[in-house]
Amino acid sequence: MSKNALSADNPQEMLKSNFYFSGLLAAEMSCSIIKATNRNPKGYYYAIDLTVTNADKNLLNQVNKVVMKNRGIITPVKGAYNLSARGKERVRIALDFLGDYPILTGDLAKNRILILKKALLYLQKYRTHKFQKEKTKEMDKWRNKLREIKNDGIVDQKFGLQSIDKKSLGYFFAGVIDGEGSFGFKSSGFAKQPFFEIAMKDKKIIESLSKFVGYGKVRLRKDGVYHLEINSREILKNVCDMFINQFPLKHKQQRKRLLKLQQFLNDHTLRSPK
Repeated sequence: MSKNALSADNPQEMLKSNFYFSGLLAAEMSCSIIKATNRNPKGYYYAIDLTVTNADKNLLNQVNKVVMKNRGIITPVKGAYNLSARGKERVRIALDFLGDYPILTGDLAKNRILILKKALLYLQKYRTHKFQKEKTKEMDKWRNKLREIKNDGIVDQKFGLQSIDKKSLGYFFAGVIDGEGSFGFKSSGFAKQPFFEIAMKDKKIIESLSKFVGYGKVRLRKDGVYHLEINSREILKNVCDMFINQFPLKHKQQRKRLLKLQQFLNDHTLRSPK
């Protein structure tokens, strides 16, 4: 983050809600270094790519506008859409945004961004074909690291939660929840059991979110994913208020589900035993 990004005298103090998009990227982005065939001169070249995948096209349009200055490209995929910033200039724009509104926690996400930054600087410095052998060696190294992060959660650097005000952190987690959170009801006998859950490989994000909402039961599943589930009605009421009123979700369906959960909690209060 730039030194004065969150100074009270800085206009960015009024844009804390932009941390929502940092959170969404932390949850939904994929980072790639693509090796593509080049016809003239014959051979291959490397392109860096940052892609955000989501089923809400309108939300991706907002991401494109705020994060990528409308330079990204949205394409349909099965059941969702991809928003891609591919190439040095487009990726640089996205990285500049994350310089002002960084990913606040998440070892996997932050290491992906570090690799993209290194690859961008290298490709900007070594542009001509005469560096191809050295370029191939460097790009293959970083491509392998991205695969290790994706498949095994192996990172070179670990980070603590960035010190920042609660409002910015709340918007960040709203983005994370829009990306990976789930709200609904489970059958419990003849009754509906309300729940909120979120699951990610990024342990730091899940642990930090559990502390933020005041509920700490995080477990590691057999598939290597960290899972947080909330069933307590009182805590769920707080979660609903937090991400409807204080740090509102932007994903249309997610917000609809959360409003439905809030209405259920307000209408169905557990009776005290006689």
